[in-house]
Formats: sequence, C-alpha cells, structure tokens
Amino acid sequence: MSALSGVRMADGRYADGSWELKITVTDMSIKNEQGEILKEVEIPVLVTTELHVGGVIAKLVDSLKSKYDITKSWSDYELWWPKSCKWLDKMGQVLGKYEVQADAVLLYTPKHKVVKVQLPDLQYANIRVNFAAKVLHTVIEICKFFDIRHPEELSILVPPKASKGDKSNTPSKSSKHNANGTQESGGLLTPNVLTPGLTPTSPYTPVHFNVARLRPSQGSPMYNTLTPKNMKGSPMASHSLEFLDSAYVDPKLLTTSAKPSTLALTNLFRPKNLLDKARYNTGWLDSSRCLMEQGVTENSIIFLRFKFYSFFDLNPKYDSVRINQLYEQAKWCLMCEEIDCTEEEMIMFASLQYHITKLSENTDEEMEQNDNRDIEQALQDLEGSLGSSSVASKGDITSVPELAHYLKLFKPKKFTLKGYKKYYFIFKETSITYFKTKEEAASLSSASIIKLKGAEVVPDVNISENKYIIKLFVPSLEGMTEYWLRCESDVVYCQWMAACKLAAKGHTMADASYENEVQNFRTLLKLQKSGTGNGTVAGGDQTLQLSTNIEPQYYVARRHLRKLGNKVVVRKIQESVTNYSSYNMINAKLAYIKAWQALPEYGITHFYVKFGNARREELAAIAFNRIIRMDPNNGEALKTWRFNTMKAWSVNWDTNQVIIELAEGDSQITFACTRFSPKLVHELIGGYIFLSMRTKDADETLDDENFFKLTGGWNG
Repeated sequence: MSALSGVRMADGRYADGSWELKITVTDMSIKNEQGEILKEVEIPVLVTTELHVGGVIAKLVDSLKSKYDITKSWSDYELWWPKSCKWLDKMGQVLGKYEVQADAVLLYTPKHKVVKVQLPDLQYANIRVNFAAKVLHTVIEICKFFDIRHPEELSILVPPKASKGDKSNTPSKSSKHNANGTQESGGLLTPNVLTPGLTPTSPYTPVHFNVARLRPSQGSPMYNTLTPKNMKGSPMASHSLEFLDSAYVDPKLLTTSAKPSTLALTNLFRPKNLLDKARYNTGWLDSSRCLMEQGVTENSIIFLRFKFYSFFDLNPKYDSVRINQLYEQAKWCLMCEEIDCTEEEMIMFASLQYHITKLSENTDEEMEQNDNRDIEQALQDLEGSLGSSSVASKGDITSVPELAHYLKLFKPKKFTLKGYKKYYFIFKETSITYFKTKEEAASLSSASIIKLKGAEVVPDVNISENKYIIKLFVPSLEGMTEYWLRCESDVVYCQWMAACKLAAKGHTMADASYENEVQNFRTLLKLQKSGTGNGTVAGGDQTLQLSTNIEPQYYVARRHLRKLGNKVVVRKIQESVTNYSSYNMINAKLAYIKAWQALPEYGITHFYVKFGNARREELAAIAFNRIIRMDPNNGEALKTWRFNTMKAWSVNWDTNQVIIELAEGDSQITFACTRFSPKLVHELIGGYIFLSMRTKDADETLDDENFFKLTGGWNG
C-alpha cells in the first residue's frame, strides 16, 4: 500500500484512487444534535470506480448506523441518480459501468411512493406504486387493486403542459390559495391540467370514508380521494400493493356515476382542432420505462385511461368496474367533443346517460334485479357461445346464404363531382359482385367484384335523413380503395352491415354469429331512432319529474346544446328516455359503449408526423387495425394501410423515423416524428397487434415478454 494511501488530494480524490460520493437519504425522521427532525440527510461515502452498488449501499447503511444510530429495514430503498434519470438497481454492477463520477449526487430513496391517480370517471385515488417498475407493471398493479380485468388495455397519461398563450389551460383568476399552496374551491382547476404548485380539484362532491365505521364522511374540499385504510401509518405501506387487497374501497365509488360541478365541467380539456388532439396524445408514458425515468415524482397526478381501443371479453358478471370506467371514458370523450357525432346520436347518448344516472341512485334495488337474472343470463350466454340459437334458425346449413338487393354505389375520389349510381349487388361468401341490372346478374355478364376479406367496414347512419351508408375500405397495393354502399331501408342495412363485418374477418353468413350480428345492428338503430325524439312519455307526473331533474349541460356536448337550446334538449331526452326502461344499469352502459364504438371516428389516435420527404406535417392516425394518413386541415383520409398487410415495423432513432414494410409489392411507409418520440407510435402499433392475438383460452396473466418484444421495449 502506498504511503500516501488515504491522503486527500487537491482535486478531492484520495491517493489510493478512492473519492467521496455524496448520497442524500430521503424519507427519514431523525433528530440531529440540535434536536431538529430531519427528513433528509446527506452522507458522504468513500468509494472507488470498481466498487459495486451493493458495496456502496453497505457502506452507506454502516455510516447511518454509526452517526444516527438508525436501525430499520432498507429493503425498499434503492439508489437513484437524478441527473442521469436512472436507478442503480443492479447490486453487482460497479460504479464505473454506470459512469458514476465524483460530481454525481445520488438519492437513497424508497421505490414505492404515493401518486394521485385519476380514474377514467375523473375521481382521484392515492395509490402507493413502485416507481422503479416498468409502467406496464404499475398499471397491472393499479388495475388489480381496483378489480379491473385486462390491464393491458390501459396505460398512464400525463397531459402535456399548456403552451404559452393558451388561456383555456390556465387557472381561473378567481382562484385562491391557502397557506399550503393548494387551491380553494373558489376557482376549480380542470383535472386535465397540471399546474406546478397547485392541486387540481375533483369535479365530484368530495366524500371520504371513515374506515372504522365504513360510512361516508365529509372530507377535504380539495379532491375526492380513495385512500385505503392500510396505507395510513402502516409500516408495510412502502413495500408493495399486495397489502391493498383487503383495503376498503366502496364499490359504489367505482360503479356509479356522480355529477360534476358546473365549474369543473366548464374547465375540462376540450380539443379545438386536430392539433390539440395530436398534442394531447404525446402525453402517453412509455410502458417499458418506469415512472421516475419519465419525470413522474411523488404526489404527481397521473391519468389512468383506456389506451388501446380493443376491449376483450366485456363480461357483466366480472367487469362491473371495468365497464363503468369504460362507459365514463366514452361519456367524457363525447361531452368534450373528442369524437364527433350527429344531433340524434347525441340525444341517444344523453338519454342513455340519464337512464343510467337514475338507476345509479338506487343501486341496491338494481343489484337485486341483477341477482334474479343471473341464471337466465348464464343460460343465454351459454346458448350464444354454442351458437345454438343461430344454427337452429337456419333451415339448411349445407349451403352458404346469399344477399341480393339493388343498392347505390359511390367511389369517393379527389375532385369528383359524380354521385351515387344504382347497381344490383349480390353478396356471396366473402365477396360482393355488382351488375348494372338484375338481368345482367342472371347472365353473369359485366361483373365487378369487391373482395372484403381484410377490409375495414365503417357505418354512416343518419336516421332523420333516411341515410344508411356502409363505407368499405378495401386493401390494395396503393393503400385502401374506398366504396360507399347506400341502402334503401334499415332492414337491408342491418343484413348487409352484418355480412360485411363477418366477411372482413374471413367469415361467411353461414357463421353461427350472423343472426346475432344482424340483431345487434337492429338494436343499435333502435337506440338511434329513439334519439330522434319520436318516443312518448306516459303520464303527466313523469313528464314533470323528468323536466325538473334534467340539467342538459351534463348530458349534451356544447355544440349541440348551443344549436338546440336547453328546452329542446330536455324535451328530446324526455321523449326518448322511456325507450330504455327495460335496460338495467349494466346493460345500459354496454349499450352506450356499443353505440360509441359504432361512431366513424371511434378509436383513432392522432399524431403529427412528416411522411417521406414531404415538407409539411400531416396526421398519422392509428386505429386498432390500421394506419391512416390524414389531411391535418379537414381530417380527410388520404391513404389507409391495414396491420395485416404489414410485414415488419421499426424505428430509426437517429432520424426519429418510423419505418413500416408492407407485405405486398415490397414497398414501405416512412414518417418522421418531429414533436414526440417515435416510441409512442411503435408501442401503439405493437400493442394492437399483441391484443389481436388474445384468445378466450389464454391465461389471464399478461405475457409482458411478448408485449415488450412487439412494442420495442424488451431488453431481457
């Protein structure tokens, strides 16, 4: 050993190659020599570049014991390097591999910390999560606590901060702050805006629960918090979410709908254009990285949302919470005009919502009715799964059924002035053949064929205008060829829509589910017909009760409310709500979700990108089965590519380009992500492909290895 060993040099290093590493230990409660209670203490540790992380922690703990006489469990603590934004979690890795130098300042802090999670129904919950775990695993643990199945459909969203000059995303001037720096109820902040130093106020009436008595009690005026009893003062609260299994959370908070305050409703995030939607979508967190690595700190507010619009096995028996949260996300999506809908569709959604709200006021009676229907529902589910009802209705199952009707055809193209033309259409197996006349069809001359396998089928219905249109997007080498079929009646529309939907999946009308599909579309049209205001209200007393209870601003989007006026909206809801009297609460929510899924703009996530060598930015819209190139000014679809025509996709991290290779023609699509990380697009495409591989026989546990491989985040 050198004679100078242990002697400190002018640069702060020691003669034997060691140096002092400053480590701040957080979440402490110790007294110093002056009797002051310290929450954080800084401990210098003598280390070398070849010292492994486990050795650093051992030296740190020994110093704490000798200096402050601390004896506690450090099992939840790990080293965090704020400047490099990474955990030093590999105990056998030396500091040199992590590139830790003498100027580094590390934190020795618990992995489990509390965050404020806003659920899709806009309620807040204080949850202790692992800040060192991947976001995917964090979402799984949160969903496990709230009893939400299939957590792979959800993710965490942190909305981007408001840009300068955006007055809609700034606090109200009437906001007042108390001594703690939190905002009082004089000016409610929108839950969708994160303002530094302020706490958003929940749009709901604040209710806390007295765990000892399991009764609701008036809580803080700040936000509605679901705080499990085990999280308060528990020594185990910092280890994992397993202890939350026995925590008390009133199921009514998660399965019923509450009315937000008027001011909170006013301050909700409402996209003004496609740019707002695209900017909002850049807030999704990377599922393969942890919260701390993405800027989320303790007590931050994060949004739990359904990210992938591919919902698997919505079962009323097991998914009451999941269905309600999905219904709530759909409701606020429509109320904030994130998805456009017609006037009659808006009235239909408003009437269903009002019916659900009335049922939620008497949930005990509703649960009793559900119990009485359990056996009947189970038998119907079994019959539906076996396909017995559909098969029994078919007289001859040896031949494939056909459809033949006169329909109107339109092929939309740029700068076209031509309208619909009438043809005679024959639907057989998975293809449509059309002729100019029925006589030509009999002679099989001059036939044109549309092959529907792998096509995209989109409804476009306006009952008041007697418009029943089926939009077909058929894959081709140039992208997607578009056809519009206009049916003369709702009966023909339901038959053809069901046949096209099955054909797109590769099934014929001989499939056992065909009749069920037809019935589903009939039910959906019935819901929309009731939204036109043709219903009747029985009894004057009921009319009076409805008119005094309906506050239209909570049921109808602003655009439609300004056009129709309060009185007209109330009258239309009164007329149509009686059409849903036979629906129980869970079925009404499912009907709402199904109608939401039938909207043309449903399930599309927008991003601003540059395609190829284009100079201006365009929109890349990603749905559950396709990518759409859109005009950013009017949202017109320029080209569409389905996932089943893709051979591979990758990211060029140097140029931030997403590269998609198509199976046909050896062509490829490239677009650059100029405003966000291309990982967002990469993960969305891979996530949808992963979800499409799910089957009912699959294990309930999420295969995260395959998920990360498909989304580009696997490093195992």
